[in-house]
Amino acid sequence: MINGKARKMPVLAWLPFLIVVFALAGRLEAAGLKVAPARFIVHDVKPGQYHNLYKETGLRLAIFNENDTTGTWRLSTHRPSERGRWETGYAEIPDPRWCGFEQNETTAGPHSAAYAHLWIRIPADPKYYNQHWIVTLGIEGQPGLGGIALAVDVRVQIETKSSGDVKVRPAGLLGLNPSTIRFDSLAPGERRTASVVLYNNDTTTHTYDTSSLFIAADTDRKTYLIHGYEAIPDGRWIARPDRLRVGPGGSAELPLVVQAPHGPGHGGKKWEEILLVRPDQGLAGFVRVQIGMSEQSNLK
Repeated sequence: MINGKARKMPVLAWLPFLIVVFALAGRLEAAGLKVAPARFIVHDVKPGQYHNLYKETGLRLAIFNENDTTGTWRLSTHRPSERGRWETGYAEIPDPRWCGFEQNETTAGPHSAAYAHLWIRIPADPKYYNQHWIVTLGIEGQPGLGGIALAVDVRVQIETKSSGDVKVRPAGLLGLNPSTIRFDSLAPGERRTASVVLYNNDTTTHTYDTSSLFIAADTDRKTYLIHGYEAIPDGRWIARPDRLRVGPGGSAELPLVVQAPHGPGHGGKKWEEILLVRPDQGLAGFVRVQIGMSEQSNLK
């Protein structure tokens, strides 16, 4: 994460030196089976560190067996292209084996619940900083009457630590360094600048369009926003090139200029923009742009 110059969480704890997890959706349901949460996001995953989500944050999957018989559920991890789907701006996790469960199956008695604990371990390689990935968690029961097996898929958004100090090219066909830009304590009308390096790791030239992800009417903002931030009220507060062309194996600077709003009523506000970077071919990526206003901006 780079600084631009100068809901309470039930059962979840924020440990600032570790990861941060937010549940994004309620339950997934199949006949006689419910799993919660249906989707969640994990921030600040550091490559090279082992993270046990339950021990670090209290998050676990709850598997509710609503049948009259005991059920056993197999637990697995997958790329979304193999099983599931993923949100705009995220790529598939390169290897689903970087995530796993403490136990590969769990059993729940009739009308009771069982729990599954997930761990994440990204390899200790600097290219895995500044990444946004999706992994699918599979919960699949053994076949019951009629040979039908109940199954649900849980989507997990994994965001590795943002760092502008990484000296290697980020992983993926589209790389962004850093993945988060933060402008703290802006005064009314203050202007600040920062930049992101865009890497084309493909073998062909690409043209990249930049836009706010929030302009799409069907975007679920809760899927993206960091806890404590609101969607930026006016995307025009952030100026940037609308388009960049980058040759194969090349890179380009994506400059950002933030103009803080004038007037009272903005003191202490925290806004976030999800700046989508979309190539002419292939998957898009995004940069988090976070703006924090100083308290004095409430003064008239």
